[in-house]
Amino acid sequence: MQVVEKTQVTPEKDTVLAFDFPQGIAGFSGAKSFAFIYAGSGDLLCLQSIDMPEASFILTPWNESRLGATPKLSSEQQGLLQADADSEIIWFLVLNPFADKDWVTANLRAPIAICESQQTGLQCIASDTSLELRYRWMAQPKAAT
Repeated sequence: MQVVEKTQVTPEKDTVLAFDFPQGIAGFSGAKSFAFIYAGSGDLLCLQSIDMPEASFILTPWNESRLGATPKLSSEQQGLLQADADSEIIWFLVLNPFADKDWVTANLRAPIAICESQQTGLQCIASDTSLELRYRWMAQPKAAT
């Protein structure tokens, strides 16, 4: 498998598009390069570290109809993403299927921001303690019988 760096423009069929996370992700500060390893279908994505494969996360896009407007980036966060005022930022929530036996929960306090044009990403940890760490996102899937 080939990893595409920022200097390469056209990914090939079996290519991984790498995103630079300058601060890593909480608990994995040494993991700086991530890729979406399986886009699948529906609203779930898997983000995995290229340099620390044990750092992998299930993500879902921010849902404005459920949560309201997406978070705003601080100027420091915008700089870390190498984004300008016109850059499109795609927001994701990290899902946790293990914290609750009945619910897959979403961490509203630490969403992921992706600047696709710069191939950068950032976990934006909010200081607002009213944001839920274990927001009930969806019911746990039922086991196949």
